[in-house]
Amino acid sequence: MKKKLKNILRWLNLILIIVTLLTYLSPFVNPVKIWHFSFLGLAYPILLLGNLLFIVFWWWRRSRYIFYSATCLLVGIGYFSGFIGFNLPAESRTDGHPMSVMTYNLAGLKNYANGKTEEGKNHMNEFQKLLEGKNIPDIFCVQEGATTSVRTILQKKLDYPFYFKEKGTLIFSKYKFEDSGVIPFENTSNSCIWGDLKMPGGTVRVYNVHLQSNWLAPAALRVVEERDPRKKELWNGVAEVIRLYKKAATRRAHQAEKVAAHMAHSPHPVILCGDLNDTPVSYVYQVLSKKLQDSFCERGFGFDFTYAGKIPGLRIDYVFPDETFQVLEHQVPALELSDHYPVLVSLVRE
Repeated sequence: MKKKLKNILRWLNLILIIVTLLTYLSPFVNPVKIWHFSFLGLAYPILLLGNLLFIVFWWWRRSRYIFYSATCLLVGIGYFSGFIGFNLPAESRTDGHPMSVMTYNLAGLKNYANGKTEEGKNHMNEFQKLLEGKNIPDIFCVQEGATTSVRTILQKKLDYPFYFKEKGTLIFSKYKFEDSGVIPFENTSNSCIWGDLKMPGGTVRVYNVHLQSNWLAPAALRVVEERDPRKKELWNGVAEVIRLYKKAATRRAHQAEKVAAHMAHSPHPVILCGDLNDTPVSYVYQVLSKKLQDSFCERGFGFDFTYAGKIPGLRIDYVFPDETFQVLEHQVPALELSDHYPVLVSLVRE
């Protein structure tokens, strides 16, 4: 029996390793051509955890099989660092031009903005305490902030003199806009905007992007609730999840390529912020982070995830400054205003 169990675990470990290795191809395969790799990239945190558990198990068994999963993770060590950071905040600097940037998908503040419930008041107070006084970021990029009440409450509480908006995407700024514009996404509520901000040390172009949402949660929950594989409803639900994800992944690929092409012609240093709705193991991340720094990879510490919904372990919200900036600090405050967490980053312009 023990021998049979060991063989089963060995085969499961082998299958896990093969799937993980295929996942490493995800950033290099355009979902428009083959979307399946994009789906594997979404599963990377689970695959990473599975390999780590097998490493611990084989170490406990003093088995040579430990080297298989260990080698698999070493092959993809670059992806590993996209989810687990070992960095410390940099020392503060007196030279250069410091600035702070925050990106936050507010999900419309879940109706907390009206302050009619005690829960809403408490959450809004937590939000305001985070951003009190000197802690208010110089640049605040918002996604899913389309309603007038959300924009009004943010302006009132945070007192930003300047902002630019398109659909639900906004850039609030302490600094004046010299220019601004929109990168159009057809037939979708998602959007990307940019603004040239006149800052100490020179103009900086800030992009705020909200790529195509997956909208998987309702369909995925129905699949989870309908657990009987004999029922047609379960497989209909699985098919719906796959269809929705395929559509969203291909749209995001087109949108990311549009944004990357626009950034390539920027006459100013660039900071890209926003909700990509994709993990670091994805084609979208690869396209948009090229020649930019990931603030988490530079200064993140521990496990990092920015999605606060029912799918665990997802890092889909980012701040990407270009090489003219040094990242001093990366934080993900545990606010419960939304189904996302904010990303707050301190930078200094060289």
